[in-house]
Amino acid sequence: MHVQAMLATAAAALPHGPGWSYEFKWDGVRAIIEIIRGELRIQSRRGNDVSVAYPELAVLAGDVDDAVVDGEIVAFADGRPSFGLLQTRMHVRVKADAARLAAEAPVTFIAFDVLRLYGVGLIDRPLTERRATLERLAAERQGWTVSPNFDDGTATAEAARAHGLEGVIAKRLASPYRPGVRSADWIKVKFTQRAEFVVVGWEADAARPDVLSSLLLGYVVDDRFRFAGKVGSGLSQRIAGSLLRSLTVRRDSPLADAPAPSPGRILTWTQPRVVVEVSYSEWARDGRLRHAVFVGIRTDKEASEVTLDG
Repeated sequence: MHVQAMLATAAAALPHGPGWSYEFKWDGVRAIIEIIRGELRIQSRRGNDVSVAYPELAVLAGDVDDAVVDGEIVAFADGRPSFGLLQTRMHVRVKADAARLAAEAPVTFIAFDVLRLYGVGLIDRPLTERRATLERLAAERQGWTVSPNFDDGTATAEAARAHGLEGVIAKRLASPYRPGVRSADWIKVKFTQRAEFVVVGWEADAARPDVLSSLLLGYVVDDRFRFAGKVGSGLSQRIAGSLLRSLTVRRDSPLADAPAPSPGRILTWTQPRVVVEVSYSEWARDGRLRHAVFVGIRTDKEASEVTLDG
């Protein structure tokens, strides 16, 4: 199975009208699950098989003979989605470790679309029909969670803010499912200033050149990487060490607008492949992030996808 997920277009405000429905934006990782004769496979947004990382989701297969369902894998802490907690699960590929973590930090698959059921392809059907099919599938079985949807965008946004959720997604009721397309039929509005960036380099103190202290960040504009600033806050020693092992050094800068080295710092350029999520207060006038804080590594996204409207 390799199914490309339909993507939402970012906007400053939600569309309104009778032709739209509204869902909460869950702070997790996108996943498409395929069930064939009671066996479940989980595909990440990048098309990788990540089934081993989430053994507790195997229960969803139950007596399902054939299905492809789109949704979000979410870890909850104190009743709210926690991307930090999910980070402990995302990169696990050893069955024993995954089983232990499933008991310590269980995840939930929140379904919001169905693309195939019992051999019948549904991507060309309108969202209203796919949604009704998904709800019937979940109602007939235990363990399934379906993302609630609403017809009042303003009330949905107020409820999402009140519960500290990441945002709201509006979906056109008549829309088909468009694999791999960032469509205006799905509109997302985020409440928090958070975005993904590509790691283009890292800095270290001249006195400790092997210890990563901050990351240099970039994003794609016209097939070139532009500089977005640096982030050091939120980087633990464990995460910094893990990042160092995953970064590939290169001799030249991948940026179209490389910054000058900071005094007393050693700058190392890297291949722009690793994607991270960062929170920030605002964009400064010089086009760089202010008060950036590292949130997590996004293995579910490709560097080429990291644009400011993504």
